[in-house]
Amino acid sequence: MILEEMFNGRFYPCETVVVNSQRYRQALTACSGLMDTLSERLSKEDYALVEELRAQVAIVQCEENESHFKYGFSAGLLVRQEAHEQVSQRDKG
Repeated sequence: MILEEMFNGRFYPCETVVVNSQRYRQALTACSGLMDTLSERLSKEDYALVEELRAQVAIVQCEENESHFKYGFSAGLLVRQEAHEQVSQRDKG
């Protein structure tokens, strides 16, 4: 049960969810190829900047993902609350 997993510290969706789409795999392969090309063409210093840029973009993406998750989860709870209130009102009337 998910509540037990959360309580026991075994619920890590950001670490266990694996993107399984063709588009994702293609983009990942393209990124790898581009990084290889840049490593061959750029100086070590410039390539280090590209790697740092990539690391910072990853941080930004993780923060965005967390915000989207929180918003979506909250919206889901609000929908559930509203649905419950509608059923309660229907049952009373």
